[in-house]
Amino acid sequence: MIIAVNQKNLKRSLTLVERIVSRNLALPVLQNIVLKTENGRLKISSTNLEIGINSWIGAKIEEDGEIAVPAKIFSDFIDNIHDEKITINSKEHIISINSDNYKTKIIGFPTKDFPIIPRVKENGFIKVPSQEFLEILLTVIDSVSLSESRPELSGILINFSADKIEGAATDSFRLAEKVLNIKNNKAEQSIILPRVTAQELIRILPGLENITISISDNQIFFVSEDLEIVSRLIDGSYPDYKKVIPERRISRVLVKKEEIEKSVRLAGIFSSHISDIKIKGESEGLRIAAKNTDKGEASSWINSAIVKDEPFEVMVNYRYLMDGLKVIPTDNVVLEFTGEGNPLIIRPEERKDVTYLIMPLRN
Repeated sequence: MIIAVNQKNLKRSLTLVERIVSRNLALPVLQNIVLKTENGRLKISSTNLEIGINSWIGAKIEEDGEIAVPAKIFSDFIDNIHDEKITINSKEHIISINSDNYKTKIIGFPTKDFPIIPRVKENGFIKVPSQEFLEILLTVIDSVSLSESRPELSGILINFSADKIEGAATDSFRLAEKVLNIKNNKAEQSIILPRVTAQELIRILPGLENITISISDNQIFFVSEDLEIVSRLIDGSYPDYKKVIPERRISRVLVKKEEIEKSVRLAGIFSSHISDIKIKGESEGLRIAAKNTDKGEASSWINSAIVKDEPFEVMVNYRYLMDGLKVIPTDNVVLEFTGEGNPLIIRPEERKDVTYLIMPLRN
């Protein structure tokens, strides 16, 4: 293989693929990336057997070829080259890298031992603006369970239907849902996306305009012009989370997001080991308080909050509440008290695309 590439383009591509390189000592081949000429471009690939990434960049190709190289060594060297043009030459599993002021030789490996990264086998299931799909992931990612005791909860449920995409996640203590209204002429389908895949997509999607999503053989593919990401899906049946969202409310509060965030943050300083704070809705406003025998106590009064229907009192985990407020995209937030022992619901003002639910703590 003999090619010439732009240093900035190569560095950008390596940033995308290197993060998922496995540190698995039992399979050292996974600590490598593959460089391969393909259709007049350079393809850079990596996998950890759970996620695979193919990235393409433009290149001047004098001789086709492919080689696996240690990801960290190769990336560190490219990262520290400041010349614009880089020439890469591989021969007998030795890769030579040359520029105007730098040169090196790195011991590579044959690609025959590198796992095959699946390629998409069918036309796209649905095309989605990357930023809008990113909003689904950002809204629900904090609610994914970190426990592996129920594998289906360790991922994000994504429902594809004719006119929308629904993303949801729960760890049994809180639940988040984001709805994206978008037409889809393909068949309806539901999948569970692993949390680690969602985290990688959150990192990668901001740099893309649109993605095409395809699903086959318990795998999901995210494809753009210069990038392919493939991930396994989680087997299992996700619980019917909609049954947990109460249809009836007892009280409703409209409050400025900035004000309630400040009050919750202050109360959190004085919460106990279970991060408990008390929210009390009164006819004149909203009180947020916390008390701890070892720290002291604090109370905030928000008189601009509009409380409708009945007065109420509920105790919740303030960290979960802050996570919920963080994903509300409007300046004002709606809190819905649904009864003693029932969830507290958080929604944007005059929007139904985001729902965040927190199970109460016992007084």
